Amino acid sequence: MKKLKCLILLLCISIILIGCTKKEAERAPESTSTPLLLEVTKEGMDNKLYLFGSIHAGEKTMYPLPNYIINAYKESDILAVEFDLVEYSSDIANQMELLSKFIIPDGKKITDYVDEKTYHSGVSILENLGIYSPMYDSYSPIMWQTLIETAAIEEVNLSSAYGIDTYMLELAKEDGKKILELESAEYQYNVLLGFDEETQIYLLKQSIEEHENSKENLKELYELYKKGDKEELEKLVFQSEEEPNQYEIEYNEKLITIRNNNMTDLLEKNFQEGKNVFCTVGLAHIIGKGGIIDQFEQRGYTVRVVK
Repeated sequence: MKKLKCLILLLCISIILIGCTKKEAERAPESTSTPLLLEVTKEGMDNKLYLFGSIHAGEKTMYPLPNYIINAYKESDILAVEFDLVEYSSDIANQMELLSKFIIPDGKKITDYVDEKTYHSGVSILENLGIYSPMYDSYSPIMWQTLIETAAIEEVNLSSAYGIDTYMLELAKEDGKKILELESAEYQYNVLLGFDEETQIYLLKQSIEEHENSKENLKELYELYKKGDKEELEKLVFQSEEEPNQYEIEYNEKLITIRNNNMTDLLEKNFQEGKNVFCTVGLAHIIGKGGIIDQFEQRGYTVRVVK
């Protein structure tokens, strides 16, 4: 389950993201981080696509972003993101409507899906951070799984207040740069809701059982992200000694593979129109077999790491 523990930090799932302010990041001391940035080009075309894998929680020391990233952003006509998190964060009515989809129908509770031990373990994790509410008992197992993963992020002192996504969106809005949404908040919610009931229960139980290990994996992942070592990141996130079971296969297919394909198609469409695009989406969508990099290379594009 190590790779599933890491993915929560690298996949943009809107319900866990609160967002930061760019001004907070700008007040940070000089950063020494060198996150991974890739440049995609094609023979016969002058425009470029930059791929900057985001991490959805961090700390102040990750900012300001290095010049090679900011310069690539400034060269681009469009900022491509999974969806406009800044706009979504200000739309409380939409947030409440989407969250209501996670309420279990027919008056059932989470205890109708998991045993008492699992339930109390989950409650304990959330209570330790002061974020448990009895209203959560009416939420589906996949919502509980997301809450447990969010707790792990908070416990290792990483904060969504320093995620990459909102920083880049606020910068683009300030500059009047066009924003391309590759998905939407509603689409991402529906991805989570689309998991089979058994898969949701499995993911929740694993998140609870592996909670302590998850925190260590997140620490390791964060340090690797700041170094920008593509090979080491792929090894940590995707390599596993065990074959994935049916639940993990469904998780990877719906949360990664299908979304990777859709994002790549939309990015290629804009590239083919001659636009310079700076894309920041969860890093797990960019690296690895079947990731956006891999797909562009298979389609005849040249990809290089920007230093």
